[in-house]
Amino acid sequence: MMNGLGRTIHSRETRRQAMSKPVAAFESLGRPENLADEIAQQLRDRILNETLSPGQRLPTEQALGAQFGVSRNVVREAIARLKLTGLVETRHGVGTFVKRDLENRPFEVEQDDLLDFRQLIDVYRLRVEIESGAAALAATHRSQAQLDSLKQALKQMEQQPDDWEAGTNSAVDFHLAVAQASNNPYFVRIMGHLSSVLCDAVRTLRFRSCGTSRTQEAQQEHARIVEAIERQDANAARQAMREHLEHGINGYRSLFGD
Repeated sequence: MMNGLGRTIHSRETRRQAMSKPVAAFESLGRPENLADEIAQQLRDRILNETLSPGQRLPTEQALGAQFGVSRNVVREAIARLKLTGLVETRHGVGTFVKRDLENRPFEVEQDDLLDFRQLIDVYRLRVEIESGAAALAATHRSQAQLDSLKQALKQMEQQPDDWEAGTNSAVDFHLAVAQASNNPYFVRIMGHLSSVLCDAVRTLRFRSCGTSRTQEAQQEHARIVEAIERQDANAARQAMREHLEHGINGYRSLFGD
């Protein structure tokens, strides 16, 4: 039977092993659009599949920078993303560690959730409810400067009808501008997360619909959202956003044959 001292020694040894557990080499980054996002994703994958164990210390910023071939500033930005999602914690003067209580981490939609069509639709329906509410709030809380930003985002999309990639970026900017016009920081935070996660799915849909009538239809839907926000009609803004995103869901169903 192990006494109290024995349990303490065993616990310390377990923690020591977790902290010193070697970390296998990471995958080459290539040159993705956002290096910090890609590094954060690789680290996140290892944490969630427990290749990096709860309580384990991550390699230093210098070591990670050398492995990924990036500056320490890029690594620091990636670590900051993991902190925001509750996956790691930094202990001053000691290092960055995988959190032990991962089941209590903040809300997060993971990229793997979007690999299954049903889950993608579930996430998109979450987006419908959040963004329709944000549009309603924007109609009653937006400033003139925020309305001008929405109109500018709309104009950018109008100027890129045949450029599906630039159109994707402009569409994401537009939806983030709606969230910002709600003047509710929590809408901005959750929309920032969802937009980042869903960007590839939106890009795929934009690519497949480029050159079809759907491109013009989506632009008209965006315009109706702005018009409702401009005249401060919360119900119309909510409905216009809901219809726009529901059409997006229908687009995915058509794309995947569901």
